[in-house]
Amino acid sequence: MMKTALASALLLTSGCVKILPQAATPEPIAPTVAGAPPPGQGRLVVDVVDGPTEVQHVTLRATPRDHDDGRQTYGLSESLETLCPASPCVLDTAPGNVAIGFPTLGSDKVEVELVHVGLGTSVYRRSLSEYHDDTGAVRILGMIGTVVGVVAAITGGVILSSGLNDGNDDVAIAGGIVLGTGALLMILGILGLNLDAPTLRPGSAVHFPL
Repeated sequence: MMKTALASALLLTSGCVKILPQAATPEPIAPTVAGAPPPGQGRLVVDVVDGPTEVQHVTLRATPRDHDDGRQTYGLSESLETLCPASPCVLDTAPGNVAIGFPTLGSDKVEVELVHVGLGTSVYRRSLSEYHDDTGAVRILGMIGTVVGVVAAITGGVILSSGLNDGNDDVAIAGGIVLGTGALLMILGILGLNLDAPTLRPGSAVHFPL
């Protein structure tokens, strides 16, 4: 039980990210692109508000897997191909949905957006998501306080329950004090984590025809 509580506390402290309001929707400004899509295809022009940016074309790759009983199954994985090293990008393709990958500012993660391409030309203009992890001592103290508080609260609860069951007031009082102190530490720790947490500002996009 104690190991489970400790693992839960560590998971809580490591996964705390403050989500900021979404970035403003970009203005529907189309970059200058020459030419037109081939007959029967649509053209998607991809632009990034934050400046020239490498954009990925995301496809699914099927990898065969052979089994001992002779069966063959397939595992699906994402495959990233550079659509263009610096936006704006042009993708001519048959009408349908395409997956486009964008970098996240401040992180090595790629955000994948599903965009519908119809006949003719349309523009997908995106503002990138931003991740900032410039945390300091307050976050470290918050982690320590949360973990110690969870362990102390559980320990105090066990002692309190034991004292009440045995009719031992001194043990029950001691358990109540440990429980209350642990709960206070946990609350202060969580407040510290929220105060000094990494931040994520989700990006936004506008998609319009030309």
